Order: sequence, then C-alpha cells, then structure tokens
Amino acid sequence: MELDFWHDKWAKNEIGFHLDAPHSWLVKAVEDLGIRAGQTAFVPLCGKTHDIDFLLQQGIQVVANELSELAVEELFSRLNLQPTITPWLNGKLYQTPQLSVFAGDFFQLTADDLFHVYQAHINWIYDRAALVALPIEMRKQYSQSLIQLCPQANQILMTLDYDQTQMPGPPFSVTPQEISEHYESSYEVDTLHQQDIIEKEPRFKQRGLTAFHQRLYRLSPNK
Repeated sequence: MELDFWHDKWAKNEIGFHLDAPHSWLVKAVEDLGIRAGQTAFVPLCGKTHDIDFLLQQGIQVVANELSELAVEELFSRLNLQPTITPWLNGKLYQTPQLSVFAGDFFQLTADDLFHVYQAHINWIYDRAALVALPIEMRKQYSQSLIQLCPQANQILMTLDYDQTQMPGPPFSVTPQEISEHYESSYEVDTLHQQDIIEKEPRFKQRGLTAFHQRLYRLSPNK
C-alpha cells in the first residue's frame, strides 16, 4: 500500500473510518483501566479523531502520528489550538503543551522522537484504526515498530474481523490468532470486549458482509 493511497483518501474526503464523536469503547476503557491525568498516550495513524479530544479532556498528554498533513491541520483547527510547527525528517511536528502530532511516515518515528516531546515515556498506546488500515504484509512491521517505540507502554487495541472473501480492505480483517502472532511474545493479551456490529454498519452490509466483529484488547507488557 503506497503512501499516496492515504493522501488521496484525505484529499477526496473519503474517510468513512472517521467518527464524529469519541468511540464509546475508549470512553469506557479509560474509566475501567484507570488511565489518569498526567499520563501520556501515543495515538498512531490518528487522522483527525475525536478520541484525541476525549483524551485531552481527561488531562492526558497526547503524542500522535498521522501521514496526512491535511488531517493534522483539521485536527488542530477543530480543537482551536495554535501549534508550533517545526521540521521533522520528511514531515513536520505540530506541537502544543498537551498535544503533539508528527505529520509524516509512521515508520520514520523513533523512540527518541516520542520521548523528547514531553521528556516522558509513553504510558499507553491507543490504536483504533491503525492496525486494521494496513495490509497483512505491513502489519508485522507495524506491530514490531510499536514495541520498539514504546516498550513500557500498555496498549488499547481495537480490531475488526470479517470474511475478507466477502469484502476487500481497508479496513482489513485482523483475527485474534494474528493478534497473538504479533504481540504475545511481548504482551499479555486480554480481550476486553467483542461484538458483531454489522447491523450498525449498513455501508459494510451493503458491500456484502454478513458479520463484522469488533474486538477491544488490552495489551500489558510482559514483566
């Protein structure tokens, strides 16, 4: 999958993955898992998600990454924040006291990049639409990159699982078995919630899906 694919999606506003409110599963997870003000969360491939609004409202510092600079600009505009913008490799770093977003290729990020933003280690990774946005040949590289970027962080991970012979991605189908393959050597993997959401997603039903399973995982680093 070329980077131009996602630039084109944003340019054409073909962003069906974008929600107009924070995801309800994230809201519940923050309460249930004891995520608290003063902690730092990393949100990879963030788009202009309202989940960031919610995390900021909880007093959580957010570091994020998004390939599309258009999405980053729209995120800060909606939040009515005026960031400082500095060069970062082949992209830019948009930064305010509580929110920093690296606009550019995720795979160029380093652990030092993330640490130097707030001089603090990442406590949580929140992945709602990143892993499922990537084809299978990129998902192992992505998951291993996350482990190297934030080795001490817990992770909240949301996936979709469906019969991919009925519909091509993205979003791509990611099975529980694949989650184990990517993460079990580094994390304890717990399924917090799962639901067949096909009746809530008519656009995917129209594309031929008969089931559309969404799952929420907590990944806790192995001691």
